[in-house]
Amino acid sequence: MPSLDLDLVPALSHAIDEDALVLHFQPEVDLASGAVVGMEALLRWQHPTRGLLWPGDFLAVADGAGLLPSLGWWVLERCAGELETWRPLPPIDGARRQLWVNVAASQLHEPGFVDRVGALVKECSLPPGVLGLEVTEEALASGTKAASALLDSLREVGVALAVDDFGSWYSSLGTLDELPLEAVKLDQTFVRGVGSDLEGDGIVSSVIELAHAHGVRVVAEGVESWSEGARLCELGCDRALGYLFSGPQRAEQARLMLAHGTGWQGSGRIPAPRERHTTHH
Repeated sequence: MPSLDLDLVPALSHAIDEDALVLHFQPEVDLASGAVVGMEALLRWQHPTRGLLWPGDFLAVADGAGLLPSLGWWVLERCAGELETWRPLPPIDGARRQLWVNVAASQLHEPGFVDRVGALVKECSLPPGVLGLEVTEEALASGTKAASALLDSLREVGVALAVDDFGSWYSSLGTLDELPLEAVKLDQTFVRGVGSDLEGDGIVSSVIELAHAHGVRVVAEGVESWSEGARLCELGCDRALGYLFSGPQRAEQARLMLAHGTGWQGSGRIPAPRERHTTHH
């Protein structure tokens, strides 16, 4: 690691120990109804001298210094606590709001990971499926059978499961029927092509069709324009995140959006255009 990165190690370790990290939350919007149905947790570090740092500024440092497991558990524990504050929120279409957390491959395969997650769900009395774990293709690289067994165990202790950055799996979509997934997160590189070229539409349409055939929800990431959102609606995409709806919010604002917010305005399947939110932090 460069010397500059090494300078971050003691400060990051202190931030974890002293509870000095910050979580922001980006709304997940149901494209059919416009309702804010959940959030994705995003880690930030308010460094004492360098200001607000994003994960790309410090995750590699954490990994190299052996701090990634501690960092991952800090996020999971704070997210479980945040979900406790959502308990008074009424269900939407009979379902509770979900909070999604990215889990690194190294953490997912830690000995005792499943048991510890189960203990956290039980300790916070979380309803089944409100805490969602997002894993990557890399995290499932141990093979479909082993990955399926691991994900089955996690689902049994009460968490929902999704594959993040799903575009990289396009050549192996047939594995969907072997993994206990609730959702796939469509990579924003595919979202950029929606509505502007036939090839982009074709890929996204194929992913949505196959995912739905296996009972898996599709969530588009990085939706920035009304044309992207509208075309995703037409193609049958279920949910989306992105600056079209809102940037990441601090916890208090995220709770208000869950209680009162909508991602779209308009009627019917295709919403009317609107300006994107600019109150992100």
